[in-house]
Amino acid sequence: MDLSAFSNDNFDAKEWINTTFHSPDAQKNKEQYATNLVLKLQLMIQKVNSALEDTAQQVLQSLPRVLREVETMRQEAQLLQEQMKTVKEDFIKVERDSTTSMKNLLKIDTVKSRMQEANKALREADNWTTLSSDVEQVFESGAVSAIAGKLIGMQNSLEILVDVPDYKERCQQLEELKNRLEAMLSPPLVAAFNVQSVEAAQSYVKIFRDIKRLSELQKCYHKCQKEHLLQQWRQIVEIDPDGTITDWLNNFYDILSSTWHSQTSWLGQVFLDLSSVEILSEVMVDVLSSLEPSLHFCIKAALKQQDNPLLFLIDLKQITDRFARGIELAITSIDSDNLQKPHTAMLAQTLYAPYRPLMEKYASLEGRLLHSKLSTITFEADDLMDLVQLLGESTNRILNFAEEAENRCQFLTRGCSYPDLIESLKDLFAGYTNKVSKMLEQLKPANTHRDRNKYLTDSWMLFQHTLHSLQFIGEFFLQLETFEQALISHVRETIKKLGYSLTLQEEENERRCLNPFHSYVDLFLTSPMKNELRELVTTIQSQDDVFLLNDSCERVKNTCAQAGQLAFDIVFDQIKSHLSPVPTMEIWKLENPGGTVTLDLPVFSLSPQEYITQIGQYLMTLPQHIEPFALEENPALHTALKHGKLPYTSEHDTVEHVADYLVGCLARGTMEMYVEKILEVSHLTPHAIQQLIIDIEYLIAVVEDLGLSPLENLQDVKTLLRADASGFTAAGQGKQAHLVSCIRSMRGIE
Repeated sequence: MDLSAFSNDNFDAKEWINTTFHSPDAQKNKEQYATNLVLKLQLMIQKVNSALEDTAQQVLQSLPRVLREVETMRQEAQLLQEQMKTVKEDFIKVERDSTTSMKNLLKIDTVKSRMQEANKALREADNWTTLSSDVEQVFESGAVSAIAGKLIGMQNSLEILVDVPDYKERCQQLEELKNRLEAMLSPPLVAAFNVQSVEAAQSYVKIFRDIKRLSELQKCYHKCQKEHLLQQWRQIVEIDPDGTITDWLNNFYDILSSTWHSQTSWLGQVFLDLSSVEILSEVMVDVLSSLEPSLHFCIKAALKQQDNPLLFLIDLKQITDRFARGIELAITSIDSDNLQKPHTAMLAQTLYAPYRPLMEKYASLEGRLLHSKLSTITFEADDLMDLVQLLGESTNRILNFAEEAENRCQFLTRGCSYPDLIESLKDLFAGYTNKVSKMLEQLKPANTHRDRNKYLTDSWMLFQHTLHSLQFIGEFFLQLETFEQALISHVRETIKKLGYSLTLQEEENERRCLNPFHSYVDLFLTSPMKNELRELVTTIQSQDDVFLLNDSCERVKNTCAQAGQLAFDIVFDQIKSHLSPVPTMEIWKLENPGGTVTLDLPVFSLSPQEYITQIGQYLMTLPQHIEPFALEENPALHTALKHGKLPYTSEHDTVEHVADYLVGCLARGTMEMYVEKILEVSHLTPHAIQQLIIDIEYLIAVVEDLGLSPLENLQDVKTLLRADASGFTAAGQGKQAHLVSCIRSMRGIE
């Protein structure tokens, strides 16, 4: 049997029995299987009991021996403790007895050391005298190694003779000797640097390191490389004096790049203790700062000859960008920690130094380019339909100009000049809205009637053209809002990349850790431009809802208002022309315009006069002319009408239904003007009163047919006209005093 289950700490008898009886043998005859299992368990119990008894007997037999061994170990431990105590006392005694002797030994050792130092100083003094007396002969021999050896010896001697009275004079003498050696080595040293001889250069490095003049050797290398590169630049300019700065820059950057890679390898073999990146960075900085003519002068002169100086400047800077990326990769491949060194930051600053003063002209250059593009948008056409179509085509173009300007801002300054870009965009949109305003002036009836062969004069056609214009302006406004949101998003992304997105303290730490080749604010911007960017960043960070082009949006809203007013005037002019003669119509003065028979006719026999029926017909035809703009959703027109509210707009009006909105404005305007004209009538005969009531009721019916409510003033006029003389005062209760007074006067009621 397997007894391992019984040794488990979590043994469960029920579980063991159930598991055991799942075997095939148990399933055949469970009772027989149980009997056998019980028998086996009893046998196993007996066996285990027997084993336990044997083990217990063995333990009892070995217990006296274990006790004896434990007692023996206790006695040995006690003996060891006593011996250690004795040793400790001996140590204390030795230390007490030897203290005086140790002090004497230390004094003797100090005396010995001082005597050795004095002996060494005397030897070095004697050595200095010997070396200084022999050095002239060694110099005359011209043996560089021997001269260097003498100077090294003198240098070592001088380190010992710090306290001698003539120490400064000896230092000066040694420096003069080193200068003589350096002057002697200068020609072969320059030759070694020019031919890039590793072996010769290594020997000179050893000499200069030993005499502690390695920095002078580095200066010599710096000077050789500088002169070589400056000569290369002069040759580029002189060989091709008629060439462009683009060609010069490409050629010179190729030379600098080739020099960097070749010299990195060479310096790694020669100047083992110095950083090749630091040496080459200092050389490049000095060379770029010493070019004659300077890069800034060449770029500035070339810009004056360009039709599109901004695009040319971007092209030049991209050439510098490519070279800078190559240098950055070369530095990183050696050791990325070099990017955090001051010499690397200075190299990056120097590379872009020719461009920084020109960045201050970015706003004017961008404005000049945008102005030239804006001048390509013209609103000149022989037909009004073509004129309006030009407006529709111009909206996409002007936004494309703005997007191109933003791309140029990113290419030139990686977004650092966003403040100047925003001002340039405002000027662009201001110029465009001015053009649109002048274009709308051409749609005025007074202007379109000047040349009947050139322009359409039908007011309804002109009205539709104006609505089309209003729709295009609304579409431009929607596009401008979308562009502004995208611009804000891009500005936010840019300021994060520039390290301006965190709190002020964290932000400064972040910016200090930036790769100097990616520290665009310091690379591209002058101090005034940095301040402008800082103000923009503060605005972005301090406001949740930022509007960078708010002025431009307001201008477009004003243009919407201008176009809406024009559309209203075109239709309303016809109504005004019909209403203008109302105050002076002769019918108001005639007692019996139709003869004596007409006096006896009932009121319903009278018909509305022609002027009011023409107005009614005009208003009834208005929806069909607006229908093309209301058949489908027209968010552009809704937006334009929303921001350019029409005259006589009710506070309850919404622009969701264009036709209802326009018809409502025109109908209210008609009723208000009609009331004004009625109040200008000086006198009404009884027959005229009846006729005027018929005219008013006709207009009210037309307004109601259009789904509108008549104005309260017009209803009040009708009520006051209907009232008889005795009930006039009661009818005038609660109505406008001016209205009541005018009606009373024209009816001649006392």
